[in-house]
Amino acid sequence: MKLHKRILSLLLAVGMIAATAVTLTSCKGNKKAEGQVIIGSDTEANGDWAYGLFSAGSINATDSHVITLTDDYTTVASNKGGDLVINDTIVKNYERTEDADGNATYTFEINKGLKFNNGDPVKAENFLAWKLFSLSPAAKEMNATDSDYNKILGGPDYREGKADYLQGLRLLDEYKFSLTVLAKGYDGTDYLPYYHDLAFASVQAVNLTYWFGEGWSVKDDGEGAYLTNSNGKKLTVADIGDTFKEAQYATKDRVTAGPYNLVDFDKSANQITLEVNPNYAGDFQGQKPGIEKIIIVKTEPDTVIDTLATGGIQIYSGISDGSEVNAAIDLIDNGTIDSSYCQYDRAGYGYFAFACDLGPAQYKEFRQAVAHLLDRTEFAKTFCAGWGGVVHGPYCTAFSMYDDSKDLFADKLNTYNYDPAKAVELLKSVGFVYNKDGSDYKDGSGEVRYKEVSAEEAANYESFCVKKGDKYLMPATLNWAASENNPVADLLVTMLANGSATKEAGVEIKQNIMTFPELLNYLYRQDAYGLGGEYSVPTYNMFNLAASWPSVAAYDYAHQFTTNPDYIADGYNTTHLYDDTLDKLSIEMLYGVKPGDYATYLDKWQQFVIRYNELLPMVPLYSNIYVSIYPNTIKGYEEGPFWGFERAILYAEYVG
Repeated sequence: MKLHKRILSLLLAVGMIAATAVTLTSCKGNKKAEGQVIIGSDTEANGDWAYGLFSAGSINATDSHVITLTDDYTTVASNKGGDLVINDTIVKNYERTEDADGNATYTFEINKGLKFNNGDPVKAENFLAWKLFSLSPAAKEMNATDSDYNKILGGPDYREGKADYLQGLRLLDEYKFSLTVLAKGYDGTDYLPYYHDLAFASVQAVNLTYWFGEGWSVKDDGEGAYLTNSNGKKLTVADIGDTFKEAQYATKDRVTAGPYNLVDFDKSANQITLEVNPNYAGDFQGQKPGIEKIIIVKTEPDTVIDTLATGGIQIYSGISDGSEVNAAIDLIDNGTIDSSYCQYDRAGYGYFAFACDLGPAQYKEFRQAVAHLLDRTEFAKTFCAGWGGVVHGPYCTAFSMYDDSKDLFADKLNTYNYDPAKAVELLKSVGFVYNKDGSDYKDGSGEVRYKEVSAEEAANYESFCVKKGDKYLMPATLNWAASENNPVADLLVTMLANGSATKEAGVEIKQNIMTFPELLNYLYRQDAYGLGGEYSVPTYNMFNLAASWPSVAAYDYAHQFTTNPDYIADGYNTTHLYDDTLDKLSIEMLYGVKPGDYATYLDKWQQFVIRYNELLPMVPLYSNIYVSIYPNTIKGYEEGPFWGFERAILYAEYVG
């Protein structure tokens, strides 16, 4: 099993980084938490609590919320504005030093008295343990993917089992540790300077016994840290694998260090119950929960408003469907529910992606043609219902760099306006000019177009192709993996897949409805979520998805368009778009840019977006204004672009 990484550069996916600063409420101190709230989630939890190590940074949204609510003892946190800061609740002293070669060492002294939810003390070794595991040969054998071995001193030797210790991680004393990041990585990448430098200093505390079993500890004999066991066990799959998997998918009794404990996860009912962790020391400002219990339930699009109206859920966070937004606000206005709402620009966007190595999606002109067959402005207007609009690249309107790029983007970005004639022109330019029998295609016939291709071009798509001698006729057919009960997918069916312009242009889009975990398995081309079945064979070349960034630093596309065969073998680059320029820009916009050098970062970011817009590995659909409904039984609840439910709830107080 090889895995996709969305955030490759961080020692810890920023999605794991702790919830942080807003104006403090009275809950900061020892005020007793009371009451409960029920939140609805439109994403079915997978129940994988391994911090994205096996879902590769693209953590299921509900799983991510649970992880943040239950496990947030990290050295670095993101604040309400999405910026990274040192977590002062965890860190007593922090120092960054740099040697003559530009290699950086981040040294931490941890506050004493911190505890896991079971009462075990949190010490320096707990912050080294996860990285020592994730970069180990055992983790590699378990198909965990962590590219940090290329940037941490001694990483490759440790990962390949040539060294028993990791030179770049040091256990200095019971409450002190350090990690060293190389300026130039073993893969040749210039990792430092890095625009979001503090991200490299982010590591999380985990309980060794819970994850690996009895007897484990971290030692350092002066050359580097390593995991060792007093009972003679080795860090092998045979010795820790069963314990690890049990911890990864536990439905209760997890040993964690966050504001809440996972009390129960009822998979059949899709319901998660969380209760306050009395051992929690607070977020980086010392904030503690003011609500005793949180229940997360799976909602369905066709019944969610009724469920809200009848009290089945009380918080409906980040509503993206404009019709649902209006319906929910109507419930408030007509007095059906005693609730309030907040609104903010979403730090993300919705889109559908291509697998750019499979079938007709491998041709840039075909991808561009599909974009011209969809009226994206009307799509955004219909879906958002006034609460959002269309974007033309991998960005959101919440970004300050977007505000600083509006004029440039207006001049440089292709808006791919609805233009069926342009779509036909593009299809013909790349060779989709035949009928299934090889005769010349007649425009407007409504039949599917074909292109004569080589066996290499037809690879993995032969079932859709027609053999003609030693060549193939490839249809202008997309095989779409569509998530079930998804209003975006439903609208895509109406406006694109079954649209008259699509048929008349000679393009076919075959919708295949499936669960979201199954969709991700096909995207990753592996059984990432343990569903069973064969996913490694490339099957689908269109996926409806969405992107969200929990912090500004989370916007890191490094290696997402890699052409490096080693990274590709590890599962990076799920779009399978292999473009040296895009790959280079994805790295250069952050790596090699000094913190604070916004002008250089902005220039590289703009170049990246412009190139992305031309190659079109995905078609943007909308960027929302999010609306979140919450009951008046709580006060102090405020969400923002980088401050979702899982962070805002910590600052809310139950008032009954």
